[in-house]
Amino acid sequence: MLRSLSLLLALLVSSCSGGAPAPDAGASGTPPPFEVQPAVDWRTEGVRIAAFNVEFLFDGEGNEGDDVIRFPWKGDPEKSRAHRDEIAQSIRQLDADVVVMPETENLRVLEMMIEESLSDMGYRAYLVDGQDSFTGQDVGLLSRIAVEDVGRTNERVPVGVSDQTYGVSKNMWARMTIGGVPVTLVGLHFLARPLDAERAPRREAQAEVIRRLLEAEMAQGREVIVLGDFNDFEPDVLDRAGSRPVTNVMATIKSAGPGPEDDLVNVLGEIPQAQRFTSLYDRDGDEVIEEGELSAIDHILLSPGLYSRLREVVFAHVHDPREVSDHFPLAVSLALE
Repeated sequence: MLRSLSLLLALLVSSCSGGAPAPDAGASGTPPPFEVQPAVDWRTEGVRIAAFNVEFLFDGEGNEGDDVIRFPWKGDPEKSRAHRDEIAQSIRQLDADVVVMPETENLRVLEMMIEESLSDMGYRAYLVDGQDSFTGQDVGLLSRIAVEDVGRTNERVPVGVSDQTYGVSKNMWARMTIGGVPVTLVGLHFLARPLDAERAPRREAQAEVIRRLLEAEMAQGREVIVLGDFNDFEPDVLDRAGSRPVTNVMATIKSAGPGPEDDLVNVLGEIPQAQRFTSLYDRDGDEVIEEGELSAIDHILLSPGLYSRLREVVFAHVHDPREVSDHFPLAVSLALE
């Protein structure tokens, strides 16, 4: 997966440390938007919860989704191992206590990655088999906090006013107690193509499924965190590209509680707009990162009781999205013992 030196020199620069984009414009005279962050510099202590779409974290063996699914390491155990090593390096730099990982193949792959690259990090792997036979992907979890129970929702709800129903093929929940606080994490991966109007009603149905799950957990007195790849934009806080959604996905999920005072909060607004990107969509396929191609479709939403304990938000731009994963890790630090 190594790219040429010219591609490395073409890497554009991000203001991950909180400043403005670097003034070195290069030959074009346009300030590049982002550079790889050498390490995550946590400024606060706390429990660190992260989401990271790991882009086909597979083992290179057996059935790996439909024949039309393509990725460079498909069917190649050696290349798949190299990809896992690169993903593990980003996870190591993040140093989170819990990592939710969309696009994981199965539990075995997570256990392999721990053994191969993360054996000293204290992680235990969790995954609940889902229903996406097309991509073969699920949502995985690494945790060094004790997990009491895991599961998934298979609920389906109507799509708009049609007779069709739809659910969330890739999701999992995990219950844990942190500092005496009962917490439920809900990891998800929604239907892709944020601006595709034809797909919008199905993603809105997925949001309603997750809202119902969160409502049930909150009714039991649990704080909730919902995180992962929403494949959608936050309407109340614009990302770096100024993206605006064509759905009500985020509003639906945030309204999980019984009243406005219980609405979930997206941590996106806690960081400067220049840093608000979690993924690369290289729309012209030229492998040059350009303005407008970096957006925020991965999110972390906190219930009010956890948002009051928020200490820090990190969007960890710790790798080249053309070489490792086209998504970046994002994480929060919470004041929980």
